[in-house]
Amino acid sequence: MVSAQTASIAPVSAETDVEGGIPKSACSERTLNRPNGSAHRIPSLDGLRGISIWTVMLAHASTHFAGTPLHVRRVHVLLAIMAYFGVTTFFVISGFLITKLLLREHMRTSRVDLARFYRRRAVRIFPAALSYILSVLLIAYALTFTTTYFFDYAAKPLQQLWSLSVEEQFYLLWPLAFCFGVRNAKRYCWVIMLLSPIIRILLKHHGYTQYSHLAPAIGDSLAAGCLLAFYENQVAAFAKTYFLSTAAFLTLCLVTLSAGCLIYWRDAVLLWGIPPCLLALVISVAIERKDRPLNSGLLVWTGLLSYSLYLWQQPFLVFDGPLNYFSVRILMTFLMAYLSYRFIEQPILNIYARKRSGSHAAGPAIAAVTLPTEAV
Repeated sequence: MVSAQTASIAPVSAETDVEGGIPKSACSERTLNRPNGSAHRIPSLDGLRGISIWTVMLAHASTHFAGTPLHVRRVHVLLAIMAYFGVTTFFVISGFLITKLLLREHMRTSRVDLARFYRRRAVRIFPAALSYILSVLLIAYALTFTTTYFFDYAAKPLQQLWSLSVEEQFYLLWPLAFCFGVRNAKRYCWVIMLLSPIIRILLKHHGYTQYSHLAPAIGDSLAAGCLLAFYENQVAAFAKTYFLSTAAFLTLCLVTLSAGCLIYWRDAVLLWGIPPCLLALVISVAIERKDRPLNSGLLVWTGLLSYSLYLWQQPFLVFDGPLNYFSVRILMTFLMAYLSYRFIEQPILNIYARKRSGSHAAGPAIAAVTLPTEAV
């Protein structure tokens, strides 16, 4: 059975649409998010992030707060499976948005600016992550010198970073695939969809128990999101035809959730690629429907904080200590996540956005390293 760990997909900045031979989104309906938050965001994605991060937080809390209903064995097992399902949702969204970014840039310039892409990912990911890591190392370890008292748990405050490492490997390698052409990049996605199940089977057969956290073994979750970007028009048309009604959409969600829980519970690693594909369809339908619960209120706010929540939930929801009550710890998690979002993530993103705007206004800067790509 899979173990529940956290994952993050930072709200990725994916700007406008791409046209021509590359998949094009419905311009006014599927606008993409910008760092300053003033522009429109792709509908429903923040709400889906919000649901996903809640599954992760509740699953982690279920292992720790013994006096709550979350700790009941059946509830804990269900939450553990749901948390991994939430992780998969994050990966699918990430593959979709990053590929959409790269396709848009290719359509606009016929190139992929690697330096600019890596710079944007670094600005988006590193500040919040490094501030969290330094806080843990400095406050919990360096200043208190108390590691001797919780040796077995010393690595746990950083354990959730496994999913961030998967993301970073994806950010590093996926843009390079576009230097061989968009058509070939699309083919690589299908190859990954075929290879990941084989890798999982081989790892499981040879006794490697951490295959659910290994990037090559779960690459099909990211690849499913990438394929959604490549075939966005076709999937959207299919979604509009068959799943736009409320009854059909709820049925699709129920089938997706049931299939995912059953496959993960039975540890049917050969079939782990099915939930990401179903999730890609759910995401497409959710974008088209723009349901109010996924586009306003608590879920959207939680989705916006999802990256910082992913970082900060670990010390509050996994460890014993003072104020060891679920209600108090969840509030502390949200407080630290909001402070990280408000005073680290957003200011740095806004500074980067203003710097880029200033460089464009001043005229062409020194050319960045770019790789030519072929048209589809």
